[in-house]
Amino acid sequence: MRRWIGITLVCGLASGCVTFGPPDGSLQIAGYAPTDGNCQLQITAPGASNTDAEPVQGYFQRHLMVHSSRPGRVALLCNGRLQAERSFRYGRDVGFGGVLPLLVFERSALDLGGSTPVVRMRAFQSDFLEWNKASLARLAEHGPSRGQALADASYAKLVEHYALPGTSRTVMRRPSVESAHDPEMEQVLAVQILGDAASIRTAQQRRSSVRIHEYRLQRVHDDWRLTGLYHLEADGMKPAL
Repeated sequence: MRRWIGITLVCGLASGCVTFGPPDGSLQIAGYAPTDGNCQLQITAPGASNTDAEPVQGYFQRHLMVHSSRPGRVALLCNGRLQAERSFRYGRDVGFGGVLPLLVFERSALDLGGSTPVVRMRAFQSDFLEWNKASLARLAEHGPSRGQALADASYAKLVEHYALPGTSRTVMRRPSVESAHDPEMEQVLAVQILGDAASIRTAQQRRSSVRIHEYRLQRVHDDWRLTGLYHLEADGMKPAL
């Protein structure tokens, strides 16, 4: 018994003999950089697979391999000035395949945050949240098949109310415990209005990820209608209406 304890103590003092936390692994850095500046993403982490500064603009996602249980830092600099930074320790602040958000809000998010297109987007998010809650209740009451059919029919009416006539749905919308849209959770990153067209970029922090969306709207008389809704995935923006 004494010999076993002695070996354990020696191993505890020897570097690398005992490993705590997860093994070396991967994580994602997801964020948004202003489109009107010269921005660079800097990564400092032991064992990082990519530590060189690289230019980023708009939405970005980067895959990173790091050593376990060691501190790291990611920073976003635009025109030579620090815009955002995150310090982290893999295994404590982010796990295998986890996401570190790094978001910078454009000036337009503040200047145009109360504009009519944004108000219209917020109304859609609010009604979507109510649709999600009601659809979860229908699934519990009627079962998967009938409940999903009812959810799909009510979502079609929601899209018809907010979208430009003729706008096609591109995904089968299913309710979830974490609603895909929530006006209290989605932060506006940037707003662009050019004549009768508008685009709004948002970010929503979730338990283990950051969901980034882009809403596109068109003015019809005195109303703004959705012409598209997109979600950022690993291989780019995908239709999500």
